[in-house]
Amino acid sequence: MGNILMIASQKGGVGKTTVAFNMAYSLGKMGNSVLLVDGDPQGGVANASNLKDRTALGILDIITGKCTPEEAVQTTRDGSMSVLGVGELSTSDIFLLEDKARNGELGAIIKEFAGKYQYVIIDTPAGVGTLVSSLMQISNDLILVINCKTFSLRSLPIFLRTIKEIKDNHNDDLDLNGVIINMFRSESEYEKNILEQIKKVFPREVFYNTIIPNSDYFEKASMYSVPVSMMPQGNIASKPFIELALELKERETKNITGETDEDPSMGLF
Repeated sequence: MGNILMIASQKGGVGKTTVAFNMAYSLGKMGNSVLLVDGDPQGGVANASNLKDRTALGILDIITGKCTPEEAVQTTRDGSMSVLGVGELSTSDIFLLEDKARNGELGAIIKEFAGKYQYVIIDTPAGVGTLVSSLMQISNDLILVINCKTFSLRSLPIFLRTIKEIKDNHNDDLDLNGVIINMFRSESEYEKNILEQIKKVFPREVFYNTIIPNSDYFEKASMYSVPVSMMPQGNIASKPFIELALELKERETKNITGETDEDPSMGLF
């Protein structure tokens, strides 16, 4: 079964969808079979891509029997990854999706896909609502996307408590894979200070080494509905997302081999 990896944030506006979209695309270009799932009723993945040009069908249509998975899932023209949108949802559809998440139907559909792909990457809504909690219950790993803003520090505790509660009571396989700092302004002393405070909340090894800079280039890519690497000179701008994908693979290798960062000079005992 493939790895079900949810990209989450405790607050909105942190660029979570941009990270999910470009990281999934980078993993796909490396030769991995990837399905990017839009778990956000606002349809962030469809907005970041031109998925709407291909289909209006999504995960709710599969759950309600309006279409088959094969009809809803779309593969990019370069074959790098597949995408499953959330669909075009009315207000009542959003409540229905939450009900389907609460009773396990949403999770069951996603788990079925995990048998066909190496990675199922889920772009989730911000916060700790019904959808996020339900997706935590079926995910193997969670990547937390954070901005260096004051509210990020204030809103972290409740999100971390939710992860622990889900792991303790519903899904022992759920792990915090790592924390990604996104939209970072290296010239800002304020953000540097917030970063140091955030680092006190987590163990050092939790943080991804790659920090995503704040860049208008990413906004331009969203305007054209493409991954950053498909833009002119995109090979340079996409480097952080490629490095994130490589770090993810490295973390998986460490987990498999049992590799640690312990000082070998100390000996086994």
